Amino acid sequence: MAFDLERFYRELDAHYAAHDNREVEKFFRKSQEAAYNSGMAFPANDGCPSCVPELKPNMEYVAVCNEMACFYRGLSRFTESLETFELAKKELESLYCQNTVEYATVLLNMAGTYRYMKETDCALKYFTDAAKILEQQKDSPSSVLAGLYNNIGLVYLDRQEPGQAISYFEQALSLVSAAPEQIVELGTTWNNLAVGYDALGKQTEAKMAVQNAVAILSELDDGVNPHYPAALNTRGTFAYRAGEYDQALADFTQALEKTKLVYGENIEYTYGCDNCAAVCKMLGRSEEAEQWARLGSTVRERLMKTNSR
Repeated sequence: MAFDLERFYRELDAHYAAHDNREVEKFFRKSQEAAYNSGMAFPANDGCPSCVPELKPNMEYVAVCNEMACFYRGLSRFTESLETFELAKKELESLYCQNTVEYATVLLNMAGTYRYMKETDCALKYFTDAAKILEQQKDSPSSVLAGLYNNIGLVYLDRQEPGQAISYFEQALSLVSAAPEQIVELGTTWNNLAVGYDALGKQTEAKMAVQNAVAILSELDDGVNPHYPAALNTRGTFAYRAGEYDQALADFTQALEKTKLVYGENIEYTYGCDNCAAVCKMLGRSEEAEQWARLGSTVRERLMKTNSR
């Protein structure tokens, strides 16, 4: 039986909207098995012994694995994320599809997992490999290229090279500014630029960029937008440095609530706990600061156990 990919995406959206990650994972596992089995039938042959039927990769299985691996990455279950991306990657490699947009997309997403693991060398390699493929494709979606440039820029920020990072963010901005339908990527790009400008000491440009990011992403906030919390965290960081502690705490706690709603208590959640602890300490609310610090530590220990399995 053929796997209905459009139905899969519709049902996945509904599961995400319910904010029950256990049910989401059950749905992914069921869909992964169904997609795999749908591609096991042999291609038709017209009976001529000299005619070899064309083999094609199971693209439905690739798509499900790719989405599932991104889901695991969002939960900070990095080992499972990489293992699931590898399934998609091997399916494409088995029929020599290494120069396709689909293969580049898997590499790009794998690189994102390595970046969260702070393995910047691996992340940069996979991002660069993806770029080589996508830049040679005439029909590469601008949204995919913009996402790629944003992610390469983030790796350079991790490596303390903000000038190099900004050059990639600006490439992304030029692509998404001309495409009204890519409004989420536009907001994300402005947030990345804010962090890059700040790292270079360009506070005026950084403040303008984060205002753009928050304005754009807040309009799109439907409770499942994972990019809005990032912009709130950036604005909160700027407020904290300016001594505007009440504003900083408001931004950090709102970002935490939204992160937990989308991904649960992941690694980003622990960073948010650390931020709230720091602000509460500056406000003289030492008991709250200790509570936030303990929560962050507890979640971090749990995630470390999960990824060491």
